[in-house]
Amino acid sequence: MSKQMHQLDDEEDPGSSRLWHRNQSTDEPTAQAGSHLRTDPQQNSSGSDDSSEQAKQRMGKLNPFENWQVKSATNKQDPLLPPNSQTVKSVLGLIWQAISTVILAGVIAATLFSLWMPGSFMPGNLGQKVADAVAVGEEITQTEVAEGIFPVNFPTDKIGIVVGHRGHDSGAVCANGLTELEINSNVATYVQQKLIDAGYEVELLDEFDSRLKNFQAGLLLSIHSDSCDYINDSATGFKVAAAFSQKADKSSSRLVQCLSDRYANITGLRYHYQSVTTDMTEYHAFDEIDPYTTAGIIELGFMNLDQEILTTQPELLADGVVSGIKCYMNNEEVQQP
Repeated sequence: MSKQMHQLDDEEDPGSSRLWHRNQSTDEPTAQAGSHLRTDPQQNSSGSDDSSEQAKQRMGKLNPFENWQVKSATNKQDPLLPPNSQTVKSVLGLIWQAISTVILAGVIAATLFSLWMPGSFMPGNLGQKVADAVAVGEEITQTEVAEGIFPVNFPTDKIGIVVGHRGHDSGAVCANGLTELEINSNVATYVQQKLIDAGYEVELLDEFDSRLKNFQAGLLLSIHSDSCDYINDSATGFKVAAAFSQKADKSSSRLVQCLSDRYANITGLRYHYQSVTTDMTEYHAFDEIDPYTTAGIIELGFMNLDQEILTTQPELLADGVVSGIKCYMNNEEVQQP
């Protein structure tokens, strides 16, 4: 047994030992046994009574667990500090901006989809209602055109004359070198001059003239001549067709009646209505012009059996065309062709 242990046995007051005893007095408060308070050295040296001296002896030495408590406290890890509030705000701001962008993109996409969505996909009867509204608008336009009701400032006294094949090709070419373009140009020039003399504003247009796009006028007439090939003895006379594919069906019918009646009476040529083709009724210019513009096409005659009158009397042919135009423009009475 070591000398240190003997010294411990010789201690008069075991309570002053640095060792901790579980069987110490139970009436001593637990807080004192685990107390980490230190005694004042000056008070230990100045005390006089025994009880105070014993208390000092018991508390005079540092509780062996005091160092453990202090050490334990110092070994604790520092708690994590909360993130900086400005950083949190910045992150939340970025998140909200991203969400807002996604929502806005969704709204725009939904709007565009609704605008472009076919009528069959529209909710309820919305698609049918839109179609009905468009149909009503077309009916109103058709009625106005048929009854001669035009938009404000519409040039009703203006007339357009298309010189067939001009600016594109020569048209039909006969064995003797005669071209359709020659006949069309001669007659159209006379027609223009005579209509100007009658007080109308007249424009000569090429076959595929850029001015045909949405062309506005009281009338558009395209002048052509028929084939110079011999077909049969009946291949003689003129033909007239109008833009029946347009809304102005009534106006187109009256134009055909006026031209066929007046042209036949003046030129002596017969109306060869049996040979009217889809090339005439679906003439390209009919789909280009303004819907309020009444349009038609005339084949002056066959370049084979009617070649003589076509080449020698262009002014007479022009008189027949002008008379038919005036009949239409002045709403004159006509007989059925």
